[in-house]
Order: sequence, then structure tokens, then C-alpha cells
Amino acid sequence: MRLKSLVLVAGVTFSLTARGAPAPTGSAPPGSAPPDPEILVLPGVFSTPETGFGGGAGLFILDHPIDSDQGSKANALRIGAIYTEKKQFILRGSLERYVNDNRDLITLSVMAQRYPDSFFGVGNNTRVRDEEKYTSYAWETNARYLHEVNPRVYIGAQAAIYHERIDHLKPGGFLDRRADQNDNPVRGIDPFALSGAGILLRRDTRDDYQDPVRGSFVEASTTTRLRALGSDHQYNTTAIDTRWFVPLSSAKSPASGNVPRLAFQALAISTNGDPPFQALAMMGGRDVLRGYFLGRYRDRDLAVFQSELRIPVSQRWGAVAYAGAGNVSRHWSGMKASEFKPATGAGVRYRFSDVQKVNIRLDFTWGRETPNPSFYLSLAEAF
Repeated sequence: MRLKSLVLVAGVTFSLTARGAPAPTGSAPPGSAPPDPEILVLPGVFSTPETGFGGGAGLFILDHPIDSDQGSKANALRIGAIYTEKKQFILRGSLERYVNDNRDLITLSVMAQRYPDSFFGVGNNTRVRDEEKYTSYAWETNARYLHEVNPRVYIGAQAAIYHERIDHLKPGGFLDRRADQNDNPVRGIDPFALSGAGILLRRDTRDDYQDPVRGSFVEASTTTRLRALGSDHQYNTTAIDTRWFVPLSSAKSPASGNVPRLAFQALAISTNGDPPFQALAMMGGRDVLRGYFLGRYRDRDLAVFQSELRIPVSQRWGAVAYAGAGNVSRHWSGMKASEFKPATGAGVRYRFSDVQKVNIRLDFTWGRETPNPSFYLSLAEAF
């Protein structure tokens, strides 16, 4: 399902969502005291094509365990609320806790939202003029446990419960016409609950969690929603996410203290069974092929490739050139290279935190159907 993963951006900023177990960047001396917890209460603003401009506030608490990898492994609590010019409201909270001598990570998250959204249909040839607006009312709770079996290698389990209903359908539109038909080919129009569990395997050799220069990240996961667990729809989602980071120089720039690098991502998602349309793989948004509205193209299978050239300009400022392509299909056999949708763009970066190496990013990107650039103001890199 689509989880609106929005961020707050201000002079100081934080993300409302966790992005997984970080890679080590250095350890404190054994037995030394960890730094005091960081506690921030922050306002902020952001912008994406899906939301327009928005604002909110949140609480962020970061606490490094004793003998942890400083700058990477940290217990964290995030609570925040945002509201957008499109009258979208999201309340989200998450807790990350390291246990078992900091080798295992427990993550808990909750979310509630009122989210006016758009549906264009299913498939890789949907049309802009077929857009239908609706409003989603949803809540979710997630739990994940990651165990470090070897340095940089994790196995884990995850479980999730999700409830959604949609309202304010276009009178006489596709969703409205199909709402009372038993043979409706599009699921998710009636209120539904999803309940499922899954497993994942991760290998992470990045030299830094937030702004890596070298290394790789590979994660394979599968999650199954079962009627036996209380789910109204029974289906399985499998995802493989791979990322590579390659430095272009062995010498750091005197102006920035960093090196230019290339970043690559290949993402594949496959869905089988009886998913609601909200749970189909979706292309677009701030992370998965900027330049396309999130959900503009959706189907059972997705393939996306992204690349960035990241160039440091000064100690805090940087520039980025971006290119990518993606496609969706009902079956992998229908994933034709000639039908992949391209995206290009450029942006600037501002590092507001030297400790956590977190960047504020401003991107302008173009897709196949966007003569005017899409504008993104958000926190942290897309991959």
C-alpha cells in the first residue's frame, strides 16, 4: 500500500519516517559514555507535486547506546503532524530501539491520515485526463525486528496492520460506477483491512547511512497478507532494492571536505494475489522516479532505475544531476524496454547537520509528460 512518507524541512529538520538499519561509520571507545540525547521540537515546511506546499511540527529524540557506532546506530523517537495546501493531514510516530549489545534493531511505527489523492487507472498507458480524485482515510501500525547475523548482514521479520476507506468519489466516475459491482476488477473501493507478515534479508556496506560515498545496500523482502490473519485481501508483495555508491576521486575537495560520487539504484517490486489498488506497485513521487506524480502509473510489477551525480561545492552546499527510467506492468513478460518512462533533473543540496550528515534537497525534474519541471523540497536523499 502507499504510505505517504512526507518530511519536514526548515532551518533544522527531521524525517517522520525511519529508513532502516544504518551502516557503521566509527565506534566510540569501549566503555565510554555516550553523548547526551538530542531533543528537538521543530516546525517545518516541504513541497511535492502530490501535496503542494505543507507544514507541520514534530518531536525528535536521538540517543546513542553505550559502545554504539557513533553517528549511525542510535535509539530514536519521532512524533510529528503535517498539513498541506491540498487539505491532507498526516499524524505519524516511530520508535527505533537497539538491543542485544546493539546488534538487533526493533522498529515500531504508527500512522493515521486524511489524504485527498488521485487515481488514474491501472497499467502503463493510463491517461492524464482519466484522473479521478478521492479522499483516503487510513491508519496503520508496523513492527520490524532486524538481527545482525554478521557484520553488515541482517535478517529480519516484519508485521503490519492497515485499515482504509475512501470517500468523495467523482460522481459517475470509474471508482464510483464500480463501487457496487461484485465483479469489480479494481479492489480497494470498499472499506478494507490488511494484516500480514514477512521476512527480509539485508546487506549494507555503505560507509555512511545518510550520505554515503562508497559501498552498497541490498535488501530483499517478501510480505504476505492473509485472510487467516484478518486481512480482507490476500496477496503477496516481493521487493528487491539495490544501491551502489562509487567515489570519482580519492582526494577530498579542499572546499567541501568531501568527494564527488555516483549513486545508482535498481528497484523491483512484484505483487501476486488479490491486492487493493492502493497496494499495487506505484511509480513516481519524491523517492521512486521523481518527475512523475506518485501513483500516476501503478500495477502488479514495477521496475525503476535511478542514477545521480553528486558534486560537493562547499562545506555545506552541493549539486546533483539526476536521470532515471521506470515502468509498471501486470506481468513481467509485459515489461517492454521501449515503454519505460524517462526522467531527468537537477538539484541543490544543503547539509544542515554535520553530525548526522543529513541534507535538505531541492530538486527540479522532468518526466515524459511534464513540460514544466516538478518541484521537490524535502529531507535526505532519495536513495
